Amino acid sequence: MRFDLVDLRLFLHVAEAASITRGAERSNLALASASERILKMEWLAVSALLERGQRGVFLTPAGRAFVHQSRLVLQQMEHMRGELCEYAG
Repeated sequence: MRFDLVDLRLFLHVAEAASITRGAERSNLALASASERILKMEWLAVSALLERGQRGVFLTPAGRAFVHQSRLVLQQMEHMRGELCEYAG
């Protein structure tokens, strides 16, 4: 599976907002682009990550696991960035 950091941040924004539209806005992506990325993530995960409803989206069990793992990856990236900053300049 190959997900980029934009995908992970987008998915977290969507999950937090319970809306693909608002998640796309928070990620500075067009709605069509965000929807396409989410469909690609679901295809790569071979599982539905979101349940789509009339009033937004809800995480599936796989989606909850994806949120958890995404947070861990992004936190680790922040730790790496912070540690490498110590060597800058």
